[in-house]
Amino acid sequence: MLYCENCHAPIPEESAKCPYCGAFNAPGGERQYMEQLYDLKEDVEEISEVPKQAYRREMGKIGRILFRTFLVFAGLAAFCGAVAYLFHKSIDYEASPEEMKAQAAWEREVFPKLDALYEAGDYEGVLDYVYAHDEEGHRLLSNWEHNDFLDRYIQYQACRESLARIAAGDSGEDEEISCIMDVLFLMQEREYDVYTEAEEAQIEAYHREVKEELQEALAISEEELTSLYRACCVEDDYGVYLHYDTAKKKVRQYVKDRKDWMRR
Repeated sequence: MLYCENCHAPIPEESAKCPYCGAFNAPGGERQYMEQLYDLKEDVEEISEVPKQAYRREMGKIGRILFRTFLVFAGLAAFCGAVAYLFHKSIDYEASPEEMKAQAAWEREVFPKLDALYEAGDYEGVLDYVYAHDEEGHRLLSNWEHNDFLDRYIQYQACRESLARIAAGDSGEDEEISCIMDVLFLMQEREYDVYTEAEEAQIEAYHREVKEELQEALAISEEELTSLYRACCVEDDYGVYLHYDTAKKKVRQYVKDRKDWMRR
């Protein structure tokens, strides 16, 4: 298992895209390229079954196809190789003892303050404190016990900002699409996250709040939102989850159809 560089969700190595956010996964893309190349090899081997009288004609056709395919795959291989190198370099990177000591020292200094702000319910203060005390921009919060909840709070704030612009009439179709997708992804269950009971209750309150505001701002019913959420989910070997590319397509079509209906 690897972790998505974009959303940090666990993803199988053979997947070309993250099933959660759609980001490119270099090892999976490379594997798909090799599988396609192997399929092409099998197709070429089947030429031996072509009758003799058509052999030269088929060879000429296959040769032209192979040449064009070679050019395409050569470019793709070069691109995948470069991306894979950078990806593995970042994934396989091992922090030096000095870097690990610096991270541990940062955690000892910052985490107690974050805990105090969290207990006071000052989540904005948590974010401000992190930004103010991470001048180099590479310190990790993954060891902080409330990191998963903080991610959901950031999503909630993104929803609130989009909803505020829509309520003020300062939005277009793209803003509506972005806002609906923000709400859908905040609604999503993330099995790999860990919350306290209080955090689960708070996240549920966030869900209710943004759904109610979205329904009021865009006149979307609870049934419509639930139906749209289900339409944006896919099911495969990873289970049932909200798929980014599917969600973007479905939400864009929903907004377009809704506007067409309102013009009638």
